Amino acid sequence: MTSYVFRSDPGRRHQVLKHGNSLHVDGTASPVRALDPTHYTTLIGARPAHLRVVTHGDEVYLQLNGRSCVIERVDPTRSAAASGAVAQGTSSAPMPGVVVGWLAEPGSRVQAGDALLVIESMKLQMTIEAPQSGTLEDLPFQPGQTFQRGAVLARVRPEETPA
Repeated sequence: MTSYVFRSDPGRRHQVLKHGNSLHVDGTASPVRALDPTHYTTLIGARPAHLRVVTHGDEVYLQLNGRSCVIERVDPTRSAAASGAVAQGTSSAPMPGVVVGWLAEPGSRVQAGDALLVIESMKLQMTIEAPQSGTLEDLPFQPGQTFQRGAVLARVRPEETPA
């Protein structure tokens, strides 16, 4: 059995255990069948799902049902500060790429998880989501502009809580 700890979003960590032909994500087991070195099938709940997985160093690029994300392997012995934790309310680039298009406008109200923009990297398109609910303050890169890994792609000012 192989054990990993992954971070899919700032502050969200997942334990993944690989045991034979199954993966256990946060305690939930799913059978996985390799179709080729980068394409797999699995079940999510009772529904079949197709995965495309590309690894590069400690990063895993995952495409599932049309949605893409980057999962970074995390060393659990490092602190959040040492791992370069991202400022609250920002969405940062998981890898270098280009902005394909905006899905929201600066100044608009967004909910945590709302799609803000689409980026492309390594021939994969990924949707960057709002890290928290609030007002979209800034999308620093215009469609067609390139960015480097770690660049802030969106800033969301948190909702004000009544006093």
